[in-house]
Amino acid sequence: MIFGVDYYPEQWEKKDWDEDLSIMKNMGLTSVRLAEFAWALMEPREGKFDFSLFDEVLEKIHKAGMTAILGTPTASFPPWLYKKYPEIVQISKEGIVRTIGTRRQACFSSPAYRKATEKIVTAMAKHFGNHPAVTGWQIDNEPGHEGSDLDYSHLALAGFRKWLKAKYKTIANCNKSWGSVFWGMMYNDWDEIPVPASHVASNFNPSMIQDYYRFQSDELISYLTLQANIIRKYSKGRPLTVNLYPSPFLPITDMHKLFGELDYVSWDNYPVWGNQKDPFPHPLVSATQQYCRGLKNKAFTVMEQISGVQGHDTLGYLPPPGQIGLWLTQAITNGANQIYFFRYRTARFGQEQLCYGILDHGKKLTHKYFELQKKIREIKDYAEDIADVPYPAEVAVLHDIENARSYKHQPLSDGLKFSPVSFAQVGYDIEIATWFAGTNVLNANTHSLPAKTDIDFKNYKVITLPLYTMFEDAVIQKLENYVKEGGTLVLGYRAGIKDQNHWMVEEPVPGRFREMAGVETYQFEAMGEGEKVSIRMGLFPLRGTKFCELLEPTTAKPIAYYSDSRKFYKGKPAITLNQYGKGKVYYVGTSLSPETMVLFYRKVLIGAGVKFGFLGSTVEKQYRIGRKYDYEIIMNHSWKSSWAGFKRLKPFETRITKINKNI
Repeated sequence: MIFGVDYYPEQWEKKDWDEDLSIMKNMGLTSVRLAEFAWALMEPREGKFDFSLFDEVLEKIHKAGMTAILGTPTASFPPWLYKKYPEIVQISKEGIVRTIGTRRQACFSSPAYRKATEKIVTAMAKHFGNHPAVTGWQIDNEPGHEGSDLDYSHLALAGFRKWLKAKYKTIANCNKSWGSVFWGMMYNDWDEIPVPASHVASNFNPSMIQDYYRFQSDELISYLTLQANIIRKYSKGRPLTVNLYPSPFLPITDMHKLFGELDYVSWDNYPVWGNQKDPFPHPLVSATQQYCRGLKNKAFTVMEQISGVQGHDTLGYLPPPGQIGLWLTQAITNGANQIYFFRYRTARFGQEQLCYGILDHGKKLTHKYFELQKKIREIKDYAEDIADVPYPAEVAVLHDIENARSYKHQPLSDGLKFSPVSFAQVGYDIEIATWFAGTNVLNANTHSLPAKTDIDFKNYKVITLPLYTMFEDAVIQKLENYVKEGGTLVLGYRAGIKDQNHWMVEEPVPGRFREMAGVETYQFEAMGEGEKVSIRMGLFPLRGTKFCELLEPTTAKPIAYYSDSRKFYKGKPAITLNQYGKGKVYYVGTSLSPETMVLFYRKVLIGAGVKFGFLGSTVEKQYRIGRKYDYEIIMNHSWKSSWAGFKRLKPFETRITKINKNI
């Protein structure tokens, strides 16, 4: 288990460096991340490299007995590069040029930018690749964040046309796949195809947009893989990663595909940021961390762990004493084996003056420093014991990048729209997290996995698949075999009705799942934000939101009915259960509200024989297997004292109980 910190020595004086490293070591930190925004320092003029600053820093790090992860500095580039090659910047969907002066401006379709990247990464890898202090590399920084994996420039359009030609071979095949006969958009030549940017009124063809997102994903992955191949050549044996960021499906990039080319997943863990008045609910935070763990089904790194109040232009919620330590414990419990705090000392200048680190703008040791120092000492033995040990779970929630993309440009319901900032449409993220929360709040260890995972589904007693509208036959076949052999599948509404070309199937909802689910639906309505419909499941009142399907069972049995007197479909089934082979399929025709999702999953888990225990909406309990001991971890995410069975937890207290393996 490694505890480290994000360090920016270039932002401080040389006289600070030795003292900085001493302060870190006294806190219990043994590693730093460096250089991810230092391109202009390392290549101040084209082809003229100067690594002297980081040479000196790395020697001090090595002498101090510490290690470093180096970041390739391609998330921003030197002004001289833009001056010479002005075409290397992106253009947003709205036509805004992402000029220099900030970050994440690069056009990944630009040959000039790729060549410049190849030069700086090659020079870095040759120079630092075998340094004894360098133990790994982070490629780029938060690639795709702030909408930067969507570029609508003329170079992106040229790349898109080339990508389409490689995929479809002929323009006739492309027209057929898109259904271009609709509205008479039959293209005669690849050069007639436009970039699907903002439009005055109606959107572009959804099949075209889906392909554009796939193309953009492939562009970013090939760009990052270019860097990975260079580093592997000159820095052999050092593991490679990319750091992801909230929210998991904010980007359109296929991260499961990307991490097939890398060694481990990294995540930037900010449970609260900017002007938020409250942190994200703890099930959402656990859902994001399990998403990271599940991309490679192995331990992940937190490359930026919150250590202080954060924001660029505005600030909001201040974590009370104990909460940043709680978030540290939560990340480790969900599978992190390396934690790098963001950041060591708060910048005195630049766009992140309000991103507070372990230290503030000066060197005075803060309450954050002492709180994290104490927490590291308290949990170090536990963290070491479980590090890299597989996270046990009998329940899994599946997600799918094709559907995440589809629900960005065709969200179906106002209730499935959520755009907290202009570049983010993350309604799919919220929906996936809501289904995950159903079992997390019941304290049943739960995995989050790509639907196309190679993991054997037989490992799980319950699998949940929300919003799987666009389907792949191989996934459906794997799920059918799972259910036939005794598994329990929970299907969400609108399942199985679009193929990979974004065409609707001819069968009624749930399309390809119709036989397995034993239900059909021909009528449905979308719900706006905040709208709820009453449902009754036996004695339990539930609430439906976002979308409501009127279910017509064929072989399934209804287990919940709409009960809202304001709706003409009062008395119609809302949730069904179908026996299929040796297993069962629940079909949920609506998006249950978070609190009633818990009631529904109580029934599901009992039926599947999964152990659980509700301890309140703010208390999280997980189980981990260690090398020496097993563990029960209880975390109170409330600012109030809470009971966990017969245990009373103080605000933000974590309690880790060892369980002897011979019991």
